[in-house]
Amino acid sequence: MRASLPAVLTVTFLGSIASGTFWAGLFFVSAQVYGFSAVANLLLAAVMGAVYAIAAAGAGRLAHGRAPRQVLSAALLLWTGAALLPLLVPGSVLALWAGALLGSAASATTFPVVESYLTAGRHGAEMRSAIGQFNLTWTPATALPLVILPLLASHPAGSFAVAAAATTAAWIAMWRLPAHPVPHGAAEGVQAVGPTYRALLAATSWLLPISYVVSATLAPILPQRLAAVGVGNHASLVAALWMATRFLALLVMWRSRFWHGRWATLLVGALALAGGLVLVLAAPTLPPLTAGLLLYGAGIGTIYYASLYYTMAVGQAAVDAGGTFEALIGVGYFLGPLLGLLARLLGR
Repeated sequence: MRASLPAVLTVTFLGSIASGTFWAGLFFVSAQVYGFSAVANLLLAAVMGAVYAIAAAGAGRLAHGRAPRQVLSAALLLWTGAALLPLLVPGSVLALWAGALLGSAASATTFPVVESYLTAGRHGAEMRSAIGQFNLTWTPATALPLVILPLLASHPAGSFAVAAAATTAAWIAMWRLPAHPVPHGAAEGVQAVGPTYRALLAATSWLLPISYVVSATLAPILPQRLAAVGVGNHASLVAALWMATRFLALLVMWRSRFWHGRWATLLVGALALAGGLVLVLAAPTLPPLTAGLLLYGAGIGTIYYASLYYTMAVGQAAVDAGGTFEALIGVGYFLGPLLGLLARLLGR
C-alpha cells in the first residue's frame, strides 16, 4: 500500500523545522559565538552546498539494495548527532565544521527519500496534489526560525538543540512509513508523463539552481537595500515578504489544473524571478523594492513546484529522482556563496 500522506507530511514538517533552524541558526552561531567573518561564513556555506549536492546525488545509490526507510532512519540519526556535536564540544571550530558538513549530508539524504514516499504510487493530478500539500507543509516549517531564533538571541547555539529535537521527532514519526515506497506502477507512470514533460524537466534543471543562486545573492544584500530606502526597525519583516508570495504561488498551483505541461508556466516563473531581482537591486524607494520581493517569491515558488513535479513524474517517483532534484538545489547553495566570495575578492 502507498505511504500514508499524513505520515509523510509529519516527517516533512519536522524535518523542515530542523532544516530551517539548522541552516539559518548555524551562521548566526558561527559569527556570534565562533567569531567567523563574512568571508568565513561564505566559505562554510559554499562547502556545505557542495556537500549537499554530492550527498543528494548519491541518495539513490544508498537506497539500492536497502530499505529506503532504513536509509531515512540512518540519515535522521546522523542529522541529530551532527546538530548536537557543536553542543557536546563547545568552542571547537572543528566540531562546528564537522556538525555543519555532516548535517548537510544528512539533510540532503533525508528529503529525496521523503519525496519518493510522497509520490510513489501517485500519478497525474494525485501526484500534483500530494506535492502541493508537501509544499504547503515545508514552507511554514522552514519559516519558523524567524520566530525561534530571536527567542534564542542570548543563547544562539540553542538552535542546534531545536534542530536535534525536530530530527528526533521526525525519526519517531518515520516508523509509520512502510519499509519500501509502493511500486510506482510502470504503465500508469508512463501514461501520466505528458509529451512535453522531459523538455520541461530539462528547462527546470537550469531554472531551479539559478533560483537558489538568486536567493543566495539577495539574502546578504537585503539589509543594506532596505536601509537605503528608509526601512528601519521592521526590516526583517519586509525582507520576509517574499515568503508570502512564494506560499501563495504554491497554493494557487496546488488548487489549479492549468499550469502543468505548459511552457508559459516556466516563462512566468523565470520572468518573475528576474524582474524581482532587478527591482530589489535598483529600486530607489520602498514600494518598487517591495514589489520586487513579491515578484521574486512568486517566481521561486512557481519554479520549485514545477521542477519537483516534473522530476518525480519523469523519474517514476524513485529516490534517484528526488536526489537529482535536491542535488540541483545543492548546486544553487554552492554557487550562491561562491559568487559572494568572488564579489568580495573583486571588491577589494
